[in-house]
Amino acid sequence: MKRNRSFRQYLLIYLAAVVGVFALAASIYELRNERNYKKVILQTRLEGYADRVALLGAENASFAEEVRITILEADGTVVYDSDEPDLASDHSTRPEIVACSEGNPGWAIRHSQTEGRDYCYLAKKNGDCIIRVAVPYEVDLKHFLRPNTIYIVLGVLMLLAVLFILGRAMLRSYKSLEDALEDVENEKQTNKRLKREMTHNIAHELRTPVSSLRGYLEALVECDDIDEDRKKLFTQRAYLQSLRLSDLLRDIGLVTKIEESPEQIKKERLSLYDIVSDVLDEFSEKMQARGIAARNDVPDDLEIDGSPSLVYAIFRNLVENSCKYAGKNVTVVISAEKAGDEVQVRYYDTGTGVPEDMLDRIFERFYRIPGKSSEDYRDDVGSGLGLSVVRNAVAFHGGTIKAALRKEGGLEFDFSLSEN
Repeated sequence: MKRNRSFRQYLLIYLAAVVGVFALAASIYELRNERNYKKVILQTRLEGYADRVALLGAENASFAEEVRITILEADGTVVYDSDEPDLASDHSTRPEIVACSEGNPGWAIRHSQTEGRDYCYLAKKNGDCIIRVAVPYEVDLKHFLRPNTIYIVLGVLMLLAVLFILGRAMLRSYKSLEDALEDVENEKQTNKRLKREMTHNIAHELRTPVSSLRGYLEALVECDDIDEDRKKLFTQRAYLQSLRLSDLLRDIGLVTKIEESPEQIKKERLSLYDIVSDVLDEFSEKMQARGIAARNDVPDDLEIDGSPSLVYAIFRNLVENSCKYAGKNVTVVISAEKAGDEVQVRYYDTGTGVPEDMLDRIFERFYRIPGKSSEDYRDDVGSGLGLSVVRNAVAFHGGTIKAALRKEGGLEFDFSLSEN
C-alpha cells in the first residue's frame, strides 16, 4: 500500500510538472502575443501622429498628449524639433532612424540623452525627409505595455483546474488499473490454488485404484494356495480397478484439454442422433443387466458443429451415471430440438435422483455423493470427474447446463449446444 501511495504521489508530481510546463509555455506565448498586440496599437497611434504632421505640418499639428516632433533630413540631420534641442546634432545612428526604410516606419523604446528620460519613438519617411514622433515612456504607457495581470490569474486558475481534473481522471484510471491488476493477481492465485487442489485430488484418486490393483495382483502372484474362485474374484476386481484408472485418466485428459488447450479441439458436422445411438450401444449390456430401458428421441436429421469426442463424452458420462446410480428397472430418455442457433437437449432418468441440497455440487471436480452407488458398481465408484467433464464440454460448445429433480422421480439435465 505504501508503494502504491508513493507511486500516486509520483504520478501527481509528474502530471503537475507536465501541465505546469505546458501552462508556462502557453502563458509566455500568450503574454508575448499580448505585449506585441499592445505594441502594434501604440505603433499605429504614433504612425497616425506622424501622418497628421505630414498633412498639417509640425507647427499646426496638435495632440491630446505630450508628443515630441522631430523632422530630419535623409542623412539624419535635424531640421526641426518641437522641444528645440541642438538642431545641428546628427540622429543618423538612432535605432528608429536606422530601422526606418521606404514605406516601413522605424520603432524604438529608449532613453533620450537630450531629454534625460525614456521615450517611445517612431520614425516614418515623408518624401525627402523623415518625420519622427515620440511620447514619453512613463508610468501610464509602461502600464499599457505591461501584460495584463488578469491573464496571469486566469492562467493560474485554469492550470489548477486542469491539474485537478486530470489528476482525478488519472487517479481514477490508476485505481481502475490497480483493480484490474488485483483481479488478475487474484485470478492467478485462484488458478494456482485450483491447480494445487486438482493435483492433490488427482493424486488421491489415483492412489485408491492403484493400491487396490496392486493388492489384488500381489495376492495373485505371491499366494500359491488361493483357490480358483478367489483367483477369479481377485482378477475381476483388479480388472474393474484398471477400468476405473483408465476412466480417471481419460476424464483428467479431457478436462485439461478443454481448459488449457481449447484451440486444439477441432469441430466438425455431427449427427446428434448417431452419437446418442453409439453411446447407448456401448452401454447396452450394462443397461440390460440393470433392467434399464433407454429411449433416443433425438431427431435423426438434427446436426451440430462440434467436437466428436466431447459431444460423445457428454452423453457417455450421463448414461454411465444413470447406470451406476439411478438404480434398477428405470428408464433413460434423451431428446433434443433446434431453438434458433442452438440445440436444446433434455436428458433424464426415472431413478432415485440425488439429495436436493447436493444439486449445486454434483458438477464439482471429484465430488461424489456419499453412499451413492449400486451393488453392481460398488468396486467402480467412478472418478468424480464425469459431470465436470460434461459441464466443461457443454461450455466449450457455447452452452450451459443445469440439473433438477423430477417430480415423477429421477434426475434431469437440461443443456444447450451451439449449432454454429
